[in-house]
Amino acid sequence: MCGAIGLDWMAITDHDTFAGSDALAASGSLPVPLIRGVELSLRDMEGLHLLAYGTAEGEPLRSAVRSLAEQRKGRAAAMVERLKAIGFELDMDEIREQTRDAVGRPHIARAMVRKGYAASLEDAFARYLNPGRPGYVAAMRMNMEEALRAVLASGFVPVLAHPCELELPMEQLRALLTRWQAMGLMGVEVYHPSARRIGCEALERLVRPMGFLVTGGSDFHQEHDKHGSIGCMIPQWSRSAEDISALFQAMRNQKEKYDLESRT
Repeated sequence: MCGAIGLDWMAITDHDTFAGSDALAASGSLPVPLIRGVELSLRDMEGLHLLAYGTAEGEPLRSAVRSLAEQRKGRAAAMVERLKAIGFELDMDEIREQTRDAVGRPHIARAMVRKGYAASLEDAFARYLNPGRPGYVAAMRMNMEEALRAVLASGFVPVLAHPCELELPMEQLRALLTRWQAMGLMGVEVYHPSARRIGCEALERLVRPMGFLVTGGSDFHQEHDKHGSIGCMIPQWSRSAEDISALFQAMRNQKEKYDLESRT
């Protein structure tokens, strides 16, 4: 699909796992070159996620992600038990068969839709799997400072994902960006479907003067859900070639720094 719609690159940043990008990188049959990465869910506030892009095989980040995956296994089982207690016939083994990696809420939501317990993924989350709902179990997550430390120590480039999903006033977002930049945050995902509410240009006017890398993405999960379709932000992203080039340079710099530190 990526090659068919004219994309030059694609990035795979699954939530809290490298499984997707690692599997594609190993397949050797990609239609376009791959940017490898991961998207970390953070505990500081609801909807706060950190993207990590890179080419290094940094162990601190991969170790942290493996630990999160192990914790998610127990969390998913606990959520299924809560849902079974209120009458939903869900089988944890069947849900595990639908994924290569640790089970998360989307996998449980899909099982609920297949069983007819929810009309859609959004319905499953809204009624059963979001905080405060009967099937929800809180996840073990890093905070922003811990995540930035692991990402930078591993030779990756840290980018704030979809800041508009935080639904913060611009001045409050600016204050947080200033704080996180001092911790090592290097980029902001400006061109994301959620930014259409305020206009990507308004967010871009905030972050470029602060010296952040500007990135973008569809946040594609699957067809016909609330996320964007592959390549959907490209028509609005007039400086995409320049910005992607800057990201690649930052990735090279981070890898060189990681390689140098690994040898000393």
